[in-house]
Amino acid sequence: VHGRGLIAARDVSPGECLFVIPAVAAAPIDEVYNRFLGEDEEEDYEGIDDDIGTSNNDASFIKKDGPHLESIAEEILIEQIQYLLDVLDDEKSACAKETMSHAKSLLHAFVSQMSSDEVPTTPDLMKILLPRNNAHFDMGKQVLDRETILNIIRRNAFGPDFHNYDAIATCWNTTPDGKKCYNRLLGAYPLSAMINHSCSPNAVRVFGYIPNSDSCDPSKSEFGNKIQGKEVMIVHANKAISKGTEITWSYIPPAIPLIERREALLSKYGFICNCLRCIQEEKALTANPLATQCDYLPGNETSMREMIQAIEQNPSSNEIRVSYAPLYLEYFNAALAQSDTEKINDILKLATRLHFSFVACNNACTEHLSILHMCYELAGVLHTRALQQKKEGMAQVRFWTEQLKKTVMTRYGNLGENVEFVRALMKHSKLVLRMRNGWYSADDKFI
Repeated sequence: VHGRGLIAARDVSPGECLFVIPAVAAAPIDEVYNRFLGEDEEEDYEGIDDDIGTSNNDASFIKKDGPHLESIAEEILIEQIQYLLDVLDDEKSACAKETMSHAKSLLHAFVSQMSSDEVPTTPDLMKILLPRNNAHFDMGKQVLDRETILNIIRRNAFGPDFHNYDAIATCWNTTPDGKKCYNRLLGAYPLSAMINHSCSPNAVRVFGYIPNSDSCDPSKSEFGNKIQGKEVMIVHANKAISKGTEITWSYIPPAIPLIERREALLSKYGFICNCLRCIQEEKALTANPLATQCDYLPGNETSMREMIQAIEQNPSSNEIRVSYAPLYLEYFNAALAQSDTEKINDILKLATRLHFSFVACNNACTEHLSILHMCYELAGVLHTRALQQKKEGMAQVRFWTEQLKKTVMTRYGNLGENVEFVRALMKHSKLVLRMRNGWYSADDKFI
């Protein structure tokens, strides 16, 4: 299954910005937070809460978990789209002409995400997908009822980019003023929704705010001025893209085994992935069957090491290493707990292979950055110990500094030149290190 897509019109270098785009509609974090904690308990989530088995008539029966949090974010987006419809539907509306034009522009961009046999030409399509003034928009035969709007949101909107709704719900239920931990939840980005999936993508997205600074203006244009200080999606190439090549990214986290990836994509998006990575991984596992993660003992260092050795011996180890990255991280956790120099050297050797596997398959993704943070810190530990023994140990520090810098610049492009901005954007990758499946501190005070 292959929908409409984006094609590179020229050769693109790694780290080059493909586009920067604001959301057509987004769920404000403050509003979602207040509704979730019950300040608006009488809200009716008809048609949404049914999916999670809650009662619309009695807020006391609502289970404040991830699915409920997601339903609130979806409801807010539905309300925003319905408001735009109301503005256009009221022919006698007292709304200013500029307001009407803006509503048409946003609604046209949102509607463009619906499946259609009549695909506009490229220039017309880009005018639609980039939410600018479009006063000539006509809904025509398009019907945007509640169910249709919700379907578009669930298939095309972009949710949390590093934590799932369950993790956020737990944080908000247990942490005072937990909304400070997150700055976005759900938004509709029509141009971005045109990008198709690959388990070995050539593009990576980040969410952030364009600083109010001339030096960070991505386009030096009126559009660039409009998005300064606002939440945007920033998309960069994470590898070289040749002219005529389709731009792709991953719809799901990359560090998932083949069978689970395909099940997840089929369940949520309705297709089975047959990208190059999936095909190569399928061939490799057919020729050299690998035990599943259930066949090793979690927390058992020896058992995990045996599983990793089997992966390392597979001819297509690049793809399989990335798929089983959580296993590697779990092994690193167990080994690092001993704070043994030889163990650290062993971990760095394995992590080096894992790093280059990510470069080949999923360069500059969050999991990749987490591995690089770990390697950088471990190289620092070895350097400190080398100094204590009056030995040279800077070579590894320099190597991992350069690898981390290169990957950051690929992920964030020119924004990577602004150190403070990158530090703010990289909070999510550092958070991964503190969560389950991330490595943790021992005697050497790792991150």
